[in-house]
Amino acid sequence: MSIFFLIVAGLFTVKALLFIVAAALERAKARNRPSNQSLLTVSVIVPARNEEDNLALCLHSLLQNTYHNYEIIVVNDRSSDRTGEIANSFATQYPQIKVIHAVEEREGNLKGKPGALHLGIQHSHSDLIMMTDADCTVADTWIESIAKQFNNPHVGLVASYTVVQGKSFFDHMQDMEWLVNHTLACIGISLDQPLGCFGNNLSIRRDVYNQIGGYPGIPFSVTEDLTLLQTVHKSGWKIMYPCDHDCAVETKPCINWSDFIKQLQRWVKGSNGLGWRRHIFVLFACIFWTFLAFALYQHAWNELIIILIIRIMGDYLLVIPSLAALKRMNKIAYVFPGMIFMMIIEAIIPFLFLKKSVIWKGQKFT
Repeated sequence: MSIFFLIVAGLFTVKALLFIVAAALERAKARNRPSNQSLLTVSVIVPARNEEDNLALCLHSLLQNTYHNYEIIVVNDRSSDRTGEIANSFATQYPQIKVIHAVEEREGNLKGKPGALHLGIQHSHSDLIMMTDADCTVADTWIESIAKQFNNPHVGLVASYTVVQGKSFFDHMQDMEWLVNHTLACIGISLDQPLGCFGNNLSIRRDVYNQIGGYPGIPFSVTEDLTLLQTVHKSGWKIMYPCDHDCAVETKPCINWSDFIKQLQRWVKGSNGLGWRRHIFVLFACIFWTFLAFALYQHAWNELIIILIIRIMGDYLLVIPSLAALKRMNKIAYVFPGMIFMMIIEAIIPFLFLKKSVIWKGQKFT
């Protein structure tokens, strides 16, 4: 037991230290962006499928942005509610808003959200393509802050953080989950290993999008954001992942466990694209839970507590700087229960691999 304990303690300590340093380096890199105003034109693409309850708030927040030259393109993706009507109403009032109505089912690489995004991009003409979702809201400096990251001509893609709104304990736990996942994705960029990003806060240089062939030219995935990130990385462009309050967007939480599990299933299926990187995370999870089970069987309480402390404190120290950079230290009380929540999710994930299909936004993907 003592040898097993030392191996596990050593592995998780080294992992924690590596991740903490890598996250700090990526945050520092993002802070050193050029401070002069960006002169690049921007198109914000907002895919919307049955978002009548959310779209107006999203568009209002985008319209408050202080950037000098941007347009908003809403893609009404075959909605059966008032989404198209609401989008048209905004377009008649604000000349910088354009609405595209997608009416046909798409196949191949363009089924689902990738097709809606590509349709919007086809109708845009700006230097930068910024993407967010209809259930998100942004700060009035969001466009400017992201655009400044592209002042470096070698930067081809910028991903950034999304925080979760809400008041219930379940909402806060989802917020902590997104915080951890974003921080891991940020670490991946620091280590030159793209692990993921979130499509509701993702931006790409138009020339880069055209160079890789856009969504028609890359493999289809239910996590189209990860595939785009990996393709840009392989093409040699620099990627930024700023952990910054001004670069973040807010999204709504899943309203119940059923929707939350569906979201997890989509992320799990999309993780197939990580290849060997996914196996590393699976291996660490297996080692952790195997040790816990063995320690419980052996009544090795001291060793069990020490490993739990190393795991929780490592994660805690990892995300606290992210929380501070996002100016959300008022959420610090939820970090510890959030780490426990993440452990529970880690135990659930193996069962999600058993499901072959994913249902998302009323559409089934296999």
